Amino acid sequence: MRTCFLLTLLMLVLPALGKDYQVQALESAHASFRSATNSAGYAEAAQQYETLIHEEGIRNGHLFYTAGNSWFMAGRVGRAILNYRRAGQYLPNDADLQHNLEAALELRTDLIPEKERHPLSARLLGWHFNTSTRTRWVLFATLWMICWVLLIVRNRFARKELRAGAAVTGLFSAILLVSLVAESIANHRANPGVITAAETVARKGDGTMYAPAFLDPLHAGTEFQTLEIRGKWMHIQLPDGQACWIPAEAAETVNLRD
Repeated sequence: MRTCFLLTLLMLVLPALGKDYQVQALESAHASFRSATNSAGYAEAAQQYETLIHEEGIRNGHLFYTAGNSWFMAGRVGRAILNYRRAGQYLPNDADLQHNLEAALELRTDLIPEKERHPLSARLLGWHFNTSTRTRWVLFATLWMICWVLLIVRNRFARKELRAGAAVTGLFSAILLVSLVAESIANHRANPGVITAAETVARKGDGTMYAPAFLDPLHAGTEFQTLEIRGKWMHIQLPDGQACWIPAEAAETVNLRD
């Protein structure tokens, strides 16, 4: 799991730590990770990293990433995915992070397919859903620059072809910008979460008196969108669109509440 990454983590996180005991806690976590030989050892290291995250309030993509690696090695796939998702908010294009996240996702027990989009929506907006954010940003920047170059050249040479080219590239760059803004708004409104308990019974209401929502329990690593948090229960929506209630202690939201 690329343990040498710890050196990079140390250099990036230490400047943000203002107290000696925090530095010592981080070094202790590194030592626990390096010396771990079994799942219990990696779980201990992961707990130390999460102490820095939750009790000291440190928010750093590399810290989340290494906590995820520790949980992965400990066999706690739910907590590994949760921390990888949190790390992704700070390191959206990190190849190592994506590789480890995909490895963790493959270990999930519940393989819930995503809800199929309306055929017309899938046909018209397939490029939006199936193209990465980074690719769309690159395309937008490229087309926007080409549009302005064509406009400048057109003013000098007054060619209809240049004007048409500027109009086309401008139109496509505007469409890409709308796509990126819409995605940003959707991500801001979303409240994703991950089940961290080994398994939990999903119910039709916010209490144990309600019947189970499914024949089988949900397992660690299952991802969802949070619809509502009511006391000790969470109302969630699974990737296939089905909604249910689970105990709040069985899961965590990706977005941390300070």
